[in-house]
Amino acid sequence: MVKILLLALVFSLAHAQDFAELQGKWYTIVIAADNLEKIEEGGPLRFYFRHIDCYKNCSEMEITFYVITNNQCSKTTVIGYLKGNGTYQTQFEGNNIFQPLYITSDKIFFTNKNMDRAGQETNMIVVAGKGNALTPEENEILVQFAHEKKIPVENILNILATDTCPE
Repeated sequence: MVKILLLALVFSLAHAQDFAELQGKWYTIVIAADNLEKIEEGGPLRFYFRHIDCYKNCSEMEITFYVITNNQCSKTTVIGYLKGNGTYQTQFEGNNIFQPLYITSDKIFFTNKNMDRAGQETNMIVVAGKGNALTPEENEILVQFAHEKKIPVENILNILATDTCPE
């Protein structure tokens, strides 16, 4: 399993330089967090990706997504600004530091650290895709990332089927 994860990391880092793969239409497949309350239905960090664009050699990453509050889909766009360590920073429900960790032509695994306005930190993993479920190999990678981020496996939620927001 360690060999698979190392190969995934090497593959992903090699592709991280090809920012064209990041751009386009995406859907949130899986979301995980160490604070389950934040990503449960109606939670402030349960978001549904729609589109990613990169600008200035991807030093700026624009992400458009929906959140559902009171059964209403609310469209939001944020811009993440690349920091020196390969992470992006943006503001949404507090301060967010995120990074694409694993990239293929049809999946992106992001990590995100959210510090809300009350000072509560939430570590997350968000998997966006073109609409297909995770393969068994991708699921293994997700579980390993969750262990590394100290996110309980039971806090991994498949939310693709709960996305009722417009395109």
